[in-house]
Amino acid sequence: MKKHYILILIISLLIGGLITSCYDDKSTLDANKISGVMIDTTGMSKLSVFQFENLVVNPKLILEDGLSETHLSYTWEMNIDPGDTIHEVISTEKNLNYEVLLKPNEGNQQYQLVLIVTDQSTDLDYIMSWPTLVKNSLGEGLVIAETDDDMNTDLSLIMSSEVTTDFTGTKILNHVFSTNNGGNTMEGLIKQMRFTNIFGKNVLLAITDNSIYRVNTFDYAYGGSNEAMFFAHSGDYAPQLLGGMKQGDIYVGSGRLTGVWLGVSHKFGLPFDFPYTVPDHVAINGKVNPPIAINFFDEDLEGFVYLPTIAAWGDRNMYEIPSASDKVFDPAAIPNKINVAAGVGVGGDFLHLLKDKTTGDMALYVLDGGVSIYPDLFPPNPKALYDLSDAPDIENATKFVFLDNQKVMFYATSDKIYAMLYATSVPTFEERYTVPAGEEITTLQVYNQVGYPWASSYIETNNKQLIMSTYGSEGKVYLLPFINLGAANIDVNNIKIFDGFGRITAITPQK
Repeated sequence: MKKHYILILIISLLIGGLITSCYDDKSTLDANKISGVMIDTTGMSKLSVFQFENLVVNPKLILEDGLSETHLSYTWEMNIDPGDTIHEVISTEKNLNYEVLLKPNEGNQQYQLVLIVTDQSTDLDYIMSWPTLVKNSLGEGLVIAETDDDMNTDLSLIMSSEVTTDFTGTKILNHVFSTNNGGNTMEGLIKQMRFTNIFGKNVLLAITDNSIYRVNTFDYAYGGSNEAMFFAHSGDYAPQLLGGMKQGDIYVGSGRLTGVWLGVSHKFGLPFDFPYTVPDHVAINGKVNPPIAINFFDEDLEGFVYLPTIAAWGDRNMYEIPSASDKVFDPAAIPNKINVAAGVGVGGDFLHLLKDKTTGDMALYVLDGGVSIYPDLFPPNPKALYDLSDAPDIENATKFVFLDNQKVMFYATSDKIYAMLYATSVPTFEERYTVPAGEEITTLQVYNQVGYPWASSYIETNNKQLIMSTYGSEGKVYLLPFINLGAANIDVNNIKIFDGFGRITAITPQK
């Protein structure tokens, strides 16, 4: 009997436990249901924005059971690198309006935008995230090298219809290099830049008096300098000139010339091993397969030197142009002169502006582009000599620009631009433009779109406008369009000005 009582008691306890474990306690749930926040993401599965533009997101919230929006707070976060788990707060407003300075995405990794909505009455967080693509907004335009301290250089970008294909309006992106490189600028003052392609990547090359830099134009990230740009290099870095032609890139430094096609190479190779001193000013014929690609005046030799090509399949030897005493000048005997400027003119003529060391007088020496009659190659031949001793204000000129579609040379003093017209045997000189009072001309060049002169098509303004920069209380960029082919008059009624820069030291087009 006692055993039966114990057994019944155990069975009763087990049944009671089972009944208790299935009981749903509703003592507080029905009476105090927690309100919720839903974030409507219809049409917002992912986001995209151009770098340097604003990411705008106005979230649509659905509040349950009468939850008041006055109880809500908002936190927007973005990871600082694509794929990184570290996020930083970018806003605490309900609606996001955030200027995106993050680097553009490369590859498959994307940024992550996170919205955290907090119910202050319950301390509950409601979280939503979006994969976010930052697109490259650094397109075709003018790269501006500028300095604020006369010691270091930053880069900005101008995009407008005059320098950007199929573009309307104007966009100025300031300090794109320092923005994309942790606030760092480039040491030294950039004196020349050139847009090119290195092994499939678009890059900008820039030189100072003692450095050569590479900038990857996809995101303007620093890509290396000096030894990183050469397979082998000896001595100091003393850059003088950057140049190029179809399937060819040129670097001149320490009086020596290096030529390579960076499109199939990662770096520059060794310089050409010849006993000539290559100057700061070299005439480079960039057209497809010209008879002679390069021509320069060697101040030590006191005569002209030419290089047929830098291509591996051609004649890569340097030659002195032989004496020709019966010509308008003897290309092998031009004593006591220094280089002032060099370029290529109409019909591929080589142009050299030389200055007498003693008198200071300048003269323009013109040679033809050479002749190739397979298998023979004939060197550039003296063609014309123009005296500039009577050119107005020439003794104060510091900037010189040659046109290759008109027999016009521009020269500029600190505040004026003049034109030399040399279509006849006696040149004429005309004043073209005076900058506003208080401004000083810092750079001057003709606008040539990237790929000129070997591309198949160009923007309408190619070769039809000057690019000038000035400095007064701020740096400015002027676009000075031409009218009257053959005279290259400046269309003063259609000049375009961009301002807000530091002192501008160099400008180059990019694509």
